[in-house]
Amino acid sequence: MGLDKKPTLYDYWTRHPVLHSSFAPKVMVREHLLSILAFLHINDNATFVPHGQPDHDPIQKIRPFVDHLNAKFKEVYQPQREVCIDEAMIPFKGRFRFKVYMKDKPTK
Repeated sequence: MGLDKKPTLYDYWTRHPVLHSSFAPKVMVREHLLSILAFLHINDNATFVPHGQPDHDPIQKIRPFVDHLNAKFKEVYQPQREVCIDEAMIPFKGRFRFKVYMKDKPTK
């Protein structure tokens, strides 16, 4: 949630002196945020395809939102000359469920 990264969502509302965050409790009560997250649906769950099935989309629940953002980014941003970002240049230690192994990639 922004610049102040906590291990869990509940840690933003903790009163523990080490993990205490003054911003989140002032903005919203934890239960209100959890209610919003529970009931906010961007895609229809009836069209959900389970893991291992053909046509499974790992980001199916947010696909309409991602498609909308991509369309807006393409509409607004016009790249200039000499813009090139290679994924091998950006260090990343996280995990993606939909990551594809590329044997010819220089760094693995």
